[in-house]
Amino acid sequence: MLSPQRPEIVTLAAAAYIVAVLNIPFWQLYYRTVAPQTPTEWAFIAATAVALMLLLNLILMLFAVKPMFRVVMAVVLPLTAAATYFMHEYGIVIDHNMVRNVLETNSREAGDLMTMKMVLFVGLLGVLPAAVLWCVPWVERPLRRDLRAKFKAAALSFAIMAAVIVPVWGDVQSTFRERRELRLTLTPSNYIGALERYLRQHWRAAPAAVAAFGDDAQRAASATVKSRRSVFVIAVGETARWDHFQLNGYDRATNPELSKIADLVNYPKAFSCGTDTLHSVPCMFSGLGRDSFSTGAAAARENLLDILQRAGFDVLWRENQSGCKGACDRIPTEVLTKLESAAFFAQSETHDDVLLDELEDRIAKLERDTVIVLHMMGSHGPAYWKRYPKRFEVFKPVCRESQFSRCTREEIVNAYDNTMLYSDFVLSRLIGILGRAAEHNVDGGMIYMSDHGESLGENNLYLHGMPYAIAPEAQIHVPMVVWMSPSFRDSFGVDRGCLAGRADAKAGHDNLFHSVLGLLDVRTKVYDPALDIFAPCRHKPAS
Repeated sequence: MLSPQRPEIVTLAAAAYIVAVLNIPFWQLYYRTVAPQTPTEWAFIAATAVALMLLLNLILMLFAVKPMFRVVMAVVLPLTAAATYFMHEYGIVIDHNMVRNVLETNSREAGDLMTMKMVLFVGLLGVLPAAVLWCVPWVERPLRRDLRAKFKAAALSFAIMAAVIVPVWGDVQSTFRERRELRLTLTPSNYIGALERYLRQHWRAAPAAVAAFGDDAQRAASATVKSRRSVFVIAVGETARWDHFQLNGYDRATNPELSKIADLVNYPKAFSCGTDTLHSVPCMFSGLGRDSFSTGAAAARENLLDILQRAGFDVLWRENQSGCKGACDRIPTEVLTKLESAAFFAQSETHDDVLLDELEDRIAKLERDTVIVLHMMGSHGPAYWKRYPKRFEVFKPVCRESQFSRCTREEIVNAYDNTMLYSDFVLSRLIGILGRAAEHNVDGGMIYMSDHGESLGENNLYLHGMPYAIAPEAQIHVPMVVWMSPSFRDSFGVDRGCLAGRADAKAGHDNLFHSVLGLLDVRTKVYDPALDIFAPCRHKPAS
């Protein structure tokens, strides 16, 4: 039987455990940052550890009433263990966007992250210590004596903390200021602060109505008298990174089909608006641009699809992912993730081929000019092997685990590259369908860009979602291609040679809004020709 312990001893033990055991990712990063070689530098790390432990002890002592403390630890320890697991396993950091990803993901994506290692990790390092603390009996003391003892312990903790941290305070400030990721790796402050910010944004009073945007939009006069209909497809990829695209010089054949398409224009310098779907997808359609974007601002007003619909286009969103994140709220939407057709459904996933199902027949029957958005599952991790049919498993061996520590980096990259190979097939099929649309008096064109990239083990970092300011290039540099049929180019006055000649210019999500409006001859005061990548290559089409 455990002997009774003084509350201030229990809080100190809990603080020491959290700082020493449940902050391993933080200490690994801190060690790499400081790179200690002298006794002074080692003393700096030790001072930081002591100060963090005592600071946390002071905070925990605020809850050092037996029922409250036990309940708090029963919540904090498992949550902290879970945060530590994901940071250690995938090399991520935790900010409000990461919390939003966790809370707003769907069950299919969440299931891919649930592994036996995670359950054991959280159970042994989170649930079990919480149970031990729950069972530890406390010394019973009169209230006045209890408060006096806690005050003395708090004063001693504060004094020691000040003594060890004041001499190195300048170094601590500069280290944490320059390396923001340190703050985003320190538990439990990282996820508590991130959750507070998420809830503050989430519960902020929503606008009474979505504000009109581009309410003056109308088609150019020349567009309204065309005898042929048009269809333009915006294919939104998922987690595709620029440097694993064969078209961008990757030494693997991940684009064998797209490489055969002579009229394809590839943009090798395309960058995303964010590092996660929840940020990037609404941003790319918002017209706000990365510097001005926030989820609240995007939700409060109309976007590109609303403007196109107002201008007279039929607009359709086809979904094979976890939702449009508000971008399609006022647009006809078809959710295909539950379509368990044998042709598209395998390994518990609806593959991206489903986005093209019946598309050719529908294009043949178009009554008005149309814009279609295809939201792809693409290369969403960590279960890369689920994202493609078996016949596209060309690069072997592959990782068949969501727990990357069980796989070699080669196996992880192989599985990822197979997803790129499959996306190449889907996009080339789409282009084939759009090319045959001319047989039905329809001009077809498309643009593809991924919502963000992906880390594949560089610097022990996996997946995506890093804060943009410190995100590696792999998470923000994305593939982007454009294709237009000859009749589409003629109808909208686009010079393909000019496009190809200007394709090395920087482009990406900030350009989508204005480029689509300009390309489709939509006139509105919110259009900015400086951000329209097609503008320099358009001329007045022949009447």
